[in-house]
Amino acid sequence: MSALGGVHTLNLTGCRNLTDVSALGNVHTLGLSFCTGVTNVSALGKVHRLYLSRCRNLRDVSALGNVDTLYLSGCINITDVSALGKVRVLNLSGCSNLTDVSALTNVVELTLPR
Repeated sequence: MSALGGVHTLNLTGCRNLTDVSALGNVHTLGLSFCTGVTNVSALGKVHRLYLSRCRNLRDVSALGNVDTLYLSGCINITDVSALGKVRVLNLSGCSNLTDVSALTNVVELTLPR
């Protein structure tokens, strides 16, 4: 997988058996939606556009504060998004366990759970 680190756009949506994404930190646009095996995204803090919708086992997104566009819709185990205040576009629809979104005051486009 390390050879993929220099790819500009990579869509791995639906790869449920994918667990290690540490080599993908230099990808510009990365689609990992429905990759339920992904639990550690600490290496993805430099990705520009990151799609993690329905990654139901994802809990910690604190390393993603510098991502420009971040989709976390349906990530039901995320509770803390306080580190995401610099994200420009943030989708949190379906994140039903969020405890506090007050740190997101600088987000330009924010979608919250209903």
